[in-house]
Amino acid sequence: MSEQSVIVQKISWQDLCPWTLIFKTLPVASSVTVLVFALLGVLLTPMGWLLSQTLFLHDAQRADDVLMRTTELNASPYRSVFPESDQPVGAIEILGSQFSGPRMVFEQLVRPFRLLFDGTRGGWEFCYFLLGNTWSILVWSFVGLAITRVCLLRLTRNEHFGLDDAFEFAMEKWLTTAGAIGIPLAAVAVLCIPTFLIGLFMGFDIGVMLVGVFWFIVLLLAIAMSLLLLGLMFGWPLMVASVAAESQNSFDAMTRSYAYTFQRPLHYAFYMLIAILFGGFCWMIVGTLTQGVVQMAYWSTSWGTGLYGSDRIDVIQGYLPGPANLPTPPALATAVDGGNTEVMVSGSKSLEVGRGLIGLWNAFVKTLAAAFIYGLFWCQAAAIYLLLRKDVDETEMDEIYVADEKRTYELPPLKSDASGIPQVQSLVAVEETQ
Repeated sequence: MSEQSVIVQKISWQDLCPWTLIFKTLPVASSVTVLVFALLGVLLTPMGWLLSQTLFLHDAQRADDVLMRTTELNASPYRSVFPESDQPVGAIEILGSQFSGPRMVFEQLVRPFRLLFDGTRGGWEFCYFLLGNTWSILVWSFVGLAITRVCLLRLTRNEHFGLDDAFEFAMEKWLTTAGAIGIPLAAVAVLCIPTFLIGLFMGFDIGVMLVGVFWFIVLLLAIAMSLLLLGLMFGWPLMVASVAAESQNSFDAMTRSYAYTFQRPLHYAFYMLIAILFGGFCWMIVGTLTQGVVQMAYWSTSWGTGLYGSDRIDVIQGYLPGPANLPTPPALATAVDGGNTEVMVSGSKSLEVGRGLIGLWNAFVKTLAAAFIYGLFWCQAAAIYLLLRKDVDETEMDEIYVADEKRTYELPPLKSDASGIPQVQSLVAVEETQ
């Protein structure tokens, strides 16, 4: 009896579990190109919010706890991912560990838009959110487009996209991306026109009665606006990735993202869950390391500052008020001149300047870490777009728009010699004959 040999083939995890593509975004998010663009985004975004805050908000308005907390997050490049509380909102806790990195990025970018449609806000606050959100759309349309383009080329073609190429592509297409995000918002604004006119009639009692008869029209308009905003809330990262992958116009990118969001909601939710867990695990490491670096800097220097008092490092960190002058500790005074000279160190003004400089360097380290998680967020958005495109359109993963930048040349002309054999004629000779 003959035995048939069994051939064990290699398992393709990419085909068996296509969502493992999300795991491949980590090396891309750690690249210099992505970090540079993400750092640009986290630095530029607060500038627009600070300008909007200066123009439209006053001290009395900032007394609102929700508004004050929102303005603090909008004006900082890193506070949204380094929350002061130990239990950040939206965190998923598994075995005592919180996985909330991409979730915090999404919340930070979406929260101001939700507050824009808060009916309790006054006119100046509405202008604050309108200008700030418009600036955020412009910044992240450019930055997100560059990052997703870099990630898509790496995931699909294993090509490295440099800073100059990504910048050039983003400059060419970022208005298309901003337009895709702006189309649903413009549609909502148009739908608000008839409801505004209906609201004018409701200023009179008889108008309320008449509107009550046709209130179903308002409800239909509200349903349309809600669906537009719901699709925008979850689909705007896909719009950016769609332009980066297909080089489409604004309307095509918008319709494609809405189709993927509403036709495969369970797939989308599953991919987001994988992204949150994986990205949260990465952020748990990076965020903990970043805070550990800052803490280690204070701890290592506390051995020297401890000679001036056990609470000196707390004074430097700003936890305790600092005295105007502090004498040099006896051990150091003896080392200087035998203990006969009293040496005075930094006064309160110098202490405040030193605190500010130390805080600036600490903020820079945290901003770099924030750039990483923002870059990872956009890389994961690119991967999820490829997965949803495969589910809905059955498009192969490696299909992506590539600009044909190579110059094509015609074949050189042929000329028969005296023997009738064709010979390649040089271009210089052709030009001379012409």
